[in-house]
Amino acid sequence: MITLIAKLTIKAGKEQEFEKTMKQVVPEVRKEPGNRAYFMCRSKKDSRVFVFYEEYVDDDAVAVHRKHLGELVNLATLLDGPPQLEFLEKLAG
Repeated sequence: MITLIAKLTIKAGKEQEFEKTMKQVVPEVRKEPGNRAYFMCRSKKDSRVFVFYEEYVDDDAVAVHRKHLGELVNLATLLDGPPQLEFLEKLAG
């Protein structure tokens, strides 16, 4: 199991566009083979910061996700810098 936290900072003024777009994308990502969890959250401290909690069965599923996400949305026009990715070791749950 691959667990991933992705932190994205959105360009000022693009927050609503990003949220609206990703609310349509999230259900599509959950349909990907190998996806076990995909949740979108927003920081309470900074409305430009969105955090995604993701789980995949293996590295191949992560690769499928990255390709599929690129087909669903062009994040480059909305992001203020590169995503911060943290891969985690799931110990219980």
